[in-house]
Amino acid sequence: MIARCLAGALLGFPLAAALLALALYWLPNHGQALLVPALILFFPLWTALMAGAYQFRSGRRAWLLLGLANAVAFLALWAGRQPGP
Repeated sequence: MIARCLAGALLGFPLAAALLALALYWLPNHGQALLVPALILFFPLWTALMAGAYQFRSGRRAWLLLGLANAVAFLALWAGRQPGP
């Protein structure tokens, strides 16, 4: 039980940040007008990810799948970078 709790809290935080960053990235003008609503949405998204961690059968599976989701989200952010000037 504690493993799922820690997985949701520790891996849910960066996953929520990465998902919101991806959502803002794909909006026109990179979602600058929606930055404050996205920041307000961050906490409920993180809470939902923490609660969703309890749906896994084991703590090991929660760590594995949330870690994989983090890797995919941050890889997508890295792949979407604009080249420098």
